Amino acid sequence: MLKFWLITFAIALAVVTATSIGAISLLSRDLPSPSLLESIQPTIGTKVYARDGQVIHDFFTENREIISLDEISPHFVNAIIATEDREFREHWGIDAMAILRAVLRNVRAGRVVQGASTITQQLARSLFLTQDVTLTRKLKEALLALRIEQIYSKDRILELYLNQIYFGDGAYGIQAAALDLFDKPSAELNLAEASLLAGLPKNPAGYSPRRHPERARRRRDVVIAMMVDHGTITPAEAARVDTAALSVVTRQEEIRLGGYFVEHIRRDVIARYGTEALYSGGLRIYTTLDADLQAVAEEALEDRLVRLENNYGFEVKRGDPFAPDSVAHIPYIQGALLAIDVETGGILAMVGGRDFRDSSFNRATQAPRQPGSGFKPFLYTAAIDNGFSPADTLLDAPLVIPGAGPPKILEGTDPPVEEPTDWMPENYSREYRGRVRLRYALKKSINIPAVKLGIMIGPSTIARYARRMGISTTMRPVYSLPLGSAEVRLIDLVKAYGVLANQGILIEPHAITRIEDRNGRVLEKHVGTSQEVLSPQTAYVVTSMLESVIQSGTGFGVRSLGFTHPAAGKTGTTNDCTDAWFTGFTPHIACGVWTGYDDRQSIGERMTGARVALPIWTDFMKAAHAEFPDDEFPMPPGLEVKRICADTGELASEGCDDVIEEVFLDGEGPVWHCRLHSAGARRRGFF
Repeated sequence: MLKFWLITFAIALAVVTATSIGAISLLSRDLPSPSLLESIQPTIGTKVYARDGQVIHDFFTENREIISLDEISPHFVNAIIATEDREFREHWGIDAMAILRAVLRNVRAGRVVQGASTITQQLARSLFLTQDVTLTRKLKEALLALRIEQIYSKDRILELYLNQIYFGDGAYGIQAAALDLFDKPSAELNLAEASLLAGLPKNPAGYSPRRHPERARRRRDVVIAMMVDHGTITPAEAARVDTAALSVVTRQEEIRLGGYFVEHIRRDVIARYGTEALYSGGLRIYTTLDADLQAVAEEALEDRLVRLENNYGFEVKRGDPFAPDSVAHIPYIQGALLAIDVETGGILAMVGGRDFRDSSFNRATQAPRQPGSGFKPFLYTAAIDNGFSPADTLLDAPLVIPGAGPPKILEGTDPPVEEPTDWMPENYSREYRGRVRLRYALKKSINIPAVKLGIMIGPSTIARYARRMGISTTMRPVYSLPLGSAEVRLIDLVKAYGVLANQGILIEPHAITRIEDRNGRVLEKHVGTSQEVLSPQTAYVVTSMLESVIQSGTGFGVRSLGFTHPAAGKTGTTNDCTDAWFTGFTPHIACGVWTGYDDRQSIGERMTGARVALPIWTDFMKAAHAEFPDDEFPMPPGLEVKRICADTGELASEGCDDVIEEVFLDGEGPVWHCRLHSAGARRRGFF
């Protein structure tokens, strides 16, 4: 009889063993190799850095920062082991006694009230398996845990686990959780903070200290009790934690520095690397942005426009309730600012609107608008480059150009017939000054001489120079082109003015200096390209003319508001004051400001570029040049300075009362002495 039972037991044992081996073999067939742990790339967000190394934004789907075990507080390591797997250092992947205890307790309760997964099992499940509660998944999890323990050290397993687990509120891994809840790195966590965090993985939402502070406190107490029971801390240490406040930092509403700049980066990187790389690839994007100047730019724009709204009683102000038609149509007055480093083309500051939360439409890069007289530097550049000089004169008097006006539809015709009309350009002041020098016409922004000069140069030539200097929008070669009838983007206008500042060299604006992958390998590095599109001599003469705008012309407000550095620039105002601009530069920085309404309504009567945009530009440039010396624009060889009569533009005679110095291209200056104020002119009765 005994022999029978022994044989039966042996057969049963063999069957069970064979079945187990078969099951293990079958389950193992689908399991990944644990060696893949080292090749698995956890989802890591992308960091965007300003040029001083400051992080200005994080892109992520899972907020995670990978750190090593020695960068984690020992308090937290002890707390998580005591809470999740107190036999972690002793078992070999699964804890048989813990499984037995869990089975007995669950049987007594009639439901699942306790798990028995080790830290290694949890890691295996998180990285390789699903969260399905099935026997097959549990068996696979156990087998995989055993394999992991055969290959990796306890410290490596723990490090992987602590960088992987979810703590709630989008924080994956201990470093992200510590920064989110306590605004400190995980290495600095004290016992109270560490025990609070150790209690979260079991139920991140249910124990959230922000939403459920009392639940979080009770859960922390449970963790502390488990640490005492495990011998990790003493009852005296536990008592001190019991009285400690949660000390969780309040999450402020996110105010994004450089929101439009960051969005500009986002679009660029996605276009070249894809969405997954940006949000999950752990890229490191190093940019040209100056965080301090960006803050100044945002403050200057908002401060000046708020003053405008309040001083002139605008109907709709920022902050009023509204329902925008689109991200590109906001009812309150808008503005944009763009500043670039003249030497490198790096974008130092970019403001695409007053509030990124109201509208992500970037008015600095995406909005074509008429620049008004801000376009005139292209006219005068073409003129200087084609034989004219700042001393040449034109008659400022009423002008009629036949057939150049907007066509009129004749009534009673089918099909409709368009009849050409005449165009009568006007000066903004409605005044006429007689014969004026080109320098004077530009600094006072007089329209009639500009139109006449444009006819002499040719609209196609003007458009060609503007395109050469960086304007990328469509420009129709019409007689109104010198007055800014073509639409331009702010980024193009600043780039083109930068050509003058950079002695004729065109450098494309850029926002990214380099991009690295998660391992520090450089994926790309900006290599500046430059192209000479004007001679240094032409660029200097036009710059000199634009200096006059600031010294004694429509841009004099720059000086009256306290900016003393050598600078050149131009105001721009469109018909009915729908757009107000100021664009200017120093030897170091080129900057442009646009203001107006998205729907192109008038800003208000006499709301010119000098009144609305110039103060913003000046506030920014004063801060931007706080550390710069008063560098003059360098004068290249190939130029000559002559004394001329301010009235005639001819070489000064002894009888000239108003004598000024003027700069000319070699061989292009006047050769006649002033015939109006000479002794012979007096004898002939000119006075």
